[in-house]
Amino acid sequence: FPLSATKLPALRSPHRGERSPAHCRGECGLPGHGVHDATTDPAAVRALFAAAPRATGYGIACGRVPHRLIGIDLDVDPAYGSDAAGALRQLALQHLFTIPATVTVLTPSGGRHLWLTGPADATVPNSAGRLAPGIDIRGSGGYLVGPGSVTAHGRYRLAPGTAHLTPAPCPR
Repeated sequence: FPLSATKLPALRSPHRGERSPAHCRGECGLPGHGVHDATTDPAAVRALFAAAPRATGYGIACGRVPHRLIGIDLDVDPAYGSDAAGALRQLALQHLFTIPATVTVLTPSGGRHLWLTGPADATVPNSAGRLAPGIDIRGSGGYLVGPGSVTAHGRYRLAPGTAHLTPAPCPR
């Protein structure tokens, strides 16, 4: 689905201005429901982007069948000494799991998004900083900014050596 330069959905809600807005998740058939507009149908994708000519990027819905994409968002904040990648490595050592080789997207701020396949028997929710400072999880109802997208802070791009990979299974 189309994103603006602010990483927010590029299409406005068709329900804005309603007195008691419906909690529609696209059931009305109109575009403008953000992550709920996400589709893999080429004609529907073209229609969404035609309706959002100022879109500078695209979002990829997480947590959906069949792939159940989960994003591990590793932020970098030098002002606070935040090293989310180091914190993830520490968690892996403490909890005895391996961080798998997987599709990795580099963010304009110097962070990275690790793409993983979520478990079939669990719904993975979104969270921010719950595992460790600077580690956000994008799961069911969340989205990742797709590589090639341009935001106000720069371009998202695939990390070298990961373009040929598929999202690895999420460590238990």
